[in-house]
Amino acid sequence: SSGINAEWPLRPGLVSPLYHVIQQIDSSYALSPVLSAVKQFFKSFNPALGVVDKMDPPFEPTCIYEMLRNKMPNFNENGRQEDAEEFLGIILSNLHDEMVSAIRSAKKTVSLADTVLGSGDDGEWQQIGRKNKIQVTRNTSNNEPSPVSELFGGLTRSVVSKAGAKESATLQPFLSVQLDLQHQNITSVRDALCHFTHKEQIYLNDVKCYRRETLESLPPVLILHLKRFIFDDAAKSCQKLLKEIDFNIDMTISDDMMSAIGTTLTAERRYHLFGVVYHHGSHATGGHYSAMVYHPYIQCWVNADDDKVVHQDDNAVLKHIPGRSAYLLFYKRVA
Repeated sequence: SSGINAEWPLRPGLVSPLYHVIQQIDSSYALSPVLSAVKQFFKSFNPALGVVDKMDPPFEPTCIYEMLRNKMPNFNENGRQEDAEEFLGIILSNLHDEMVSAIRSAKKTVSLADTVLGSGDDGEWQQIGRKNKIQVTRNTSNNEPSPVSELFGGLTRSVVSKAGAKESATLQPFLSVQLDLQHQNITSVRDALCHFTHKEQIYLNDVKCYRRETLESLPPVLILHLKRFIFDDAAKSCQKLLKEIDFNIDMTISDDMMSAIGTTLTAERRYHLFGVVYHHGSHATGGHYSAMVYHPYIQCWVNADDDKVVHQDDNAVLKHIPGRSAYLLFYKRVA
């Protein structure tokens, strides 16, 4: 078939569902610059279907450079440190927009539209929340679905409550979960997730209220962003948070991190780590990135650090190394 296929086979056994989705897109979408560049980039790789004794030589992703130069010139200044999470977000958002445009032009729909990012209705309705409390719920998502949102997209529910009034809830889509690490008690991803979903006291129009954010729906691929770069008011500059954060290969999102509706909407919440992006260096304005990716065919981790590519085990992924900080974690849902 040509163009965008409406029925995306998000099979859990695939090494990279996004890779297979991109491969289905034909050249008729050459006017979609990000899609075209990513497709060309993927073509530079040969699938490893057995034991790999020899790596292909390194190459420069000139197709990505050219796309950035034309579409996102701010990300193409030579020698300037860029933020990996911001770059990933821009790529995924643009892929989503271009796929939606292609789907719309083909007058087709995508499966899972209502379960991943909702119907796009930003109206209000009432729901029964925890402890049978009525919540006035508003959906801020007006995005049409795409293979990107089906793979990476989830929802959070932010509930604001105050004495003598109905709770109000807002549903917000995400492509990655932003985890604050600043609190002194946060030493692990589990701690950061608990902090993300804890109830906090706020004031609205001088009235004391409480706000709690929980996870409403979870995607097949869950990206966790460990927010290490923070603005220091005293220094008037961005600083890197160097504290060690523990994380595990296997992770389960517990009931207390989910909304009341989310506990039934997303029954399977077990995840397995398959990728890590690390930031090297002690400053926010310098350093470089490396990545660890688990390859199921050769059944080990592959560490990519510039042009150095070596095999590693689980311990090398989880080990704390001075100057190396986990920044992005990629988890795949386990059936």
